[in-house]
Amino acid sequence: MVSSIRFLKEVGIILYGGQFMSRVELTSGSQLTSGGELMVETEEHFKMKIISMQEALAKLKDPSVFDLSTTPKRIYERKELQTISDLMAKYNVFGIPNNIIIYGPRGSGKTISILFFLNILKKYNIKTFYVKARECPSSYTIYQKMTNTQKFGYHPIELRERALKEFKEKSVIVIDEADFLEDFEILYHFSRSTKASIILLAQNIQFGKRIDEATYSSLLPSKIYFSEYDAEALYQILKMRAEDGSHTWDGTTLQLIAAIVSRDYHGDARIAIRALFNVAITDAWHDEEKVKNAIIEASREIDIMSLKELKETDLIALFVVSKIKETNKAYEIFNNYMNKIHHRPLSKPAFFRILNYLQNLGLITQVRKKVGKYYTTEIDLLIDEKTIEEEVATKFSELLT
Repeated sequence: MVSSIRFLKEVGIILYGGQFMSRVELTSGSQLTSGGELMVETEEHFKMKIISMQEALAKLKDPSVFDLSTTPKRIYERKELQTISDLMAKYNVFGIPNNIIIYGPRGSGKTISILFFLNILKKYNIKTFYVKARECPSSYTIYQKMTNTQKFGYHPIELRERALKEFKEKSVIVIDEADFLEDFEILYHFSRSTKASIILLAQNIQFGKRIDEATYSSLLPSKIYFSEYDAEALYQILKMRAEDGSHTWDGTTLQLIAAIVSRDYHGDARIAIRALFNVAITDAWHDEEKVKNAIIEASREIDIMSLKELKETDLIALFVVSKIKETNKAYEIFNNYMNKIHHRPLSKPAFFRILNYLQNLGLITQVRKKVGKYYTTEIDLLIDEKTIEEEVATKFSELLT
């Protein structure tokens, strides 16, 4: 038996887990000891990573403070939040709806400010509802969420009436990422048939112009703009997070992060907070080069999170316009890739809908330019081109050949 096993080893067959396996069936992260036993490097790597992360965890008071998907106990309160508070206080006392559109770029604090304020409203027994239009882009899907209806098949009018009854009296309805709304029926009916106040959060300053005249005249929204955070505001944000989340921190380092993010990354608080986390877990408070690298890595992590959420066709379109700025030429190349990967082209209107979607995400900006007698649309990229290539390589390596 021993000689038989030795022969199997010599020809590439290994006894592992009670079964004979070829070497090619073993994981690439595994090796054989001199005695022919399997050593799993992946498990050792995993153990070492756990130890490393536990050491990093020990540097933090509360890791959730750095979680961008949660609302912290305290936030930096922008002056615009006072304006919103004034409007909602008036609504609470008089019962007359005050509808609001809040504009602002990514990372300017729109979502966190409103979620923080909704928690205040709940203390005053005001019913609240929050939804992201990216997840529920139509009035019908928002009605479903309002009524906790999972099944399709309800007549739209029936579902709408059920939703109207749910929010007939004093309540605040927040639609985040409103740029992604496919229709405005919900705005029309809720502004006419309920006492609810509606708050819309959007990135595109032109969003209000998309709303039809009848709906807009019924909505009559106040408009509030959240500008990019400046260095001082970012410093205050970072100081709060550092105090609440890290055992140690350094004010000079916080100022450096705030200054760089304000100058180079449009004051995006998400990047600043992520950079703070990277510095805290590596204890890089007094190493300027490491701090700068932490900011670069934070920006890359935010970009990757955005790319991971894209559908395949959206990612292909983004990859193409990162290489070819003129949209008509980009459309031709895009369809070449679509035929290669999915064996079907996409119509030109569908391609431009994807570009609008990418612009709503803050990944690109469409710029109308005059070339001779005609106008064309070109793309300005708002995300690192190399990060796009890396994401494409994981899914469509053939596009890079």
